[in-house]
Amino acid sequence: METFDTNVLVRLLVRDDDEQCQRAEAAWRVAIAASGVLLPTVVLVELAWVLRSAYRFDRATIAAALGRLVDSAGVTLEDDRAARLALAAFAAGRADLSDYVILEVARSRNALPLHTFDERLAEAEGATTVR
Repeated sequence: METFDTNVLVRLLVRDDDEQCQRAEAAWRVAIAASGVLLPTVVLVELAWVLRSAYRFDRATIAAALGRLVDSAGVTLEDDRAARLALAAFAAGRADLSDYVILEVARSRNALPLHTFDERLAEAEGATTVR
């Protein structure tokens, strides 16, 4: 199994640099065919941030792109359950993907509630505003 850095996956999703995109696609195909790709949770979080901050993608577009990525044949998620639950919460909610990942990791470890100052995250079940 192989792993790709966020900057390579950005090329695959955004396709804004032809030469790098071709190189990224070739490396991706080889890795998928050989042994598959490990997708670390932090890469998903970074992808969401880059797509939002640098490319100004909206939440629905980001959620759809990341959903296609995690559902790709040959892709294994570092923490499948937490990542998928966080992506679903991100698609439906108002907080950042990173916040939902933190919440799902806390939930998986029976470490709730998650205390936060983030009012958008506090709307999620299991999170509470620090008062």
